Amino acid sequence: MKIFHIEFAKIGEGISGGEKCMIEIVKFFKSKGIVNILLTTDNGKKTYEKLGLIEDDLLKYITISTEWSEKKFHIFISYVIRLFYFRKIKRLLQNKIDKKNDILICHSDFFPNTLFSFYISKFIKKKYYWFHMLAPDIFKGFEGHFTKKFHFPTFRVIHYKLNQIIFKIISKNGVVITNSPFYKGLFKNVYNINKYSGIKISEQKNNIKKYDIAFLGRFHKQKGLLEIPEILKILKKYKSDISLLIIGGGDKKIEKIFFNKISNLNLNENVKYVGIISSDKKFEYLRQAKVFIFPSYYESFGQSALESMANGLPVVAYNLPVFSVFKKGMIKVPILDNKKFAKSILYSLANLEKLSKEAREYASTFSWDKTGQEIYDILFKK
Repeated sequence: MKIFHIEFAKIGEGISGGEKCMIEIVKFFKSKGIVNILLTTDNGKKTYEKLGLIEDDLLKYITISTEWSEKKFHIFISYVIRLFYFRKIKRLLQNKIDKKNDILICHSDFFPNTLFSFYISKFIKKKYYWFHMLAPDIFKGFEGHFTKKFHFPTFRVIHYKLNQIIFKIISKNGVVITNSPFYKGLFKNVYNINKYSGIKISEQKNNIKKYDIAFLGRFHKQKGLLEIPEILKILKKYKSDISLLIIGGGDKKIEKIFFNKISNLNLNENVKYVGIISSDKKFEYLRQAKVFIFPSYYESFGQSALESMANGLPVVAYNLPVFSVFKKGMIKVPILDNKKFAKSILYSLANLEKLSKEAREYASTFSWDKTGQEIYDILFKK
């Protein structure tokens, strides 16, 4: 018996939350003595090897060359080019597949994955499809879906929505695995992972708390970064020396707007910006803060919130449906209610010891081993 993992939608050398999950699941299956065959791109193999997925008797790679097309063309064109490799890969696989016992896992809803999974689905009886995040409304986008604000359709959102239409059609011939109960109603044959994701719990250290609050994330429209100046302005009325740590980077336009707002509101002395930093250093910085703020308009799960809880930071966030997975450690406020957001931060600061302990304890109930075991039980009907 072998497990075929499909990740032909890989782009760049960074990793998404879905890829992180795939890496950890492959490691778990290897620990069970199961043979894994990972079908991915050339830069996917390089990235995953750096993160511990080294080829051996229990892990084999089959790759296609995409690095050149990513550099030369738009990612959509690169995706289309990948389809031309499928016939060759199909020929390679036909003699390797045990139709009765082997398992196929499609690791995302992007069409290079779903179309190839469909392409070889008749050769594999057991098929599973990961669904990580629902595409937002075309006329509202990531930043408007829950805020109810209209936005002109973008190619990115339209592309994402079309991918999910294809996914919904193709996944009918298998089982869908989701990471949030919010998505269960979208599919008939579906499993929801109760303890999706994992995090390494940091050692208890006497870290000096230099900052009252911290934000960690990409500078992207969906992350709600531009709500922070208003929240900080409200906080400053009650605590003049309120301090904010910003970790991350991304869209330069959003970065410029954000810091202009900070400057216009005379908040420069209240903000420390450290940019994009490595994972280990990231946690060192996080532990110097007291409360984590998560003003995202749209999320798939909330990995950075879980990481913050594991490091002893209670979280204040907008009440998005996917955050129903967090039963403790997070105070949820109505979306765009920045006055209540600020008051919840002040409450967290006033009750820090209790809430910090609660956040850390709740984060400890998550682990990649638990995620791996849940997937294992689904695949083998335990």
